[in-house]
Amino acid sequence: MRPIRTALSVLAAAALLAVGGCGDESAGSTASDSGVRGLVSLGPTCPVEQEANPCAAEAAADVKVTVSEQAPGEAYGAGKPVATGQTDADGRFRIDVPPGDYVVTSEAGMSCEFMDAHVTDGTYTEVQVPCDTGIR
Repeated sequence: MRPIRTALSVLAAAALLAVGGCGDESAGSTASDSGVRGLVSLGPTCPVEQEANPCAAEAAADVKVTVSEQAPGEAYGAGKPVATGQTDADGRFRIDVPPGDYVVTSEAGMSCEFMDAHVTDGTYTEVQVPCDTGIR
C-alpha cells in the first residue's frame, strides 16, 4: 500500500509543477528576455506655442500601454493584444514579449499613435508613443 501512495504523491507533485509552469502570455510573462520599452508622451501641452516660449511634450504617467500582434500587411495595424503594461511616473514602460513584430499604443490624451516594433531575442526594442492632447 505504501509504494502506491508514494507513487501517487510523486505524480501529483509532478502534475502541479507542470501546470504551475504555464504562464499567461497575454499578461506579458515570457521565458525570454526580450520585449519593448519606451516612453509615452502627451502633446501639445499649450494652446499656442511660440518660438520664444516653446511648449514641450509631457510624460504620460500611469497610463495603460498595449502591445498587439501586427496585422498582416499593415505596418501600423494592430491585431490581437498580446501584452499590456503601465507607464511609471516618468511615462516610461517595459513589457516582456517574445521575438516578433508588434504594434504598441497607449490610452492617454485623446488618441495615441500606433507604433511598430520589431523585437529580436535577447533585446528590448525602444518605442516612443506620442499621444495627442487635443489642445489647438
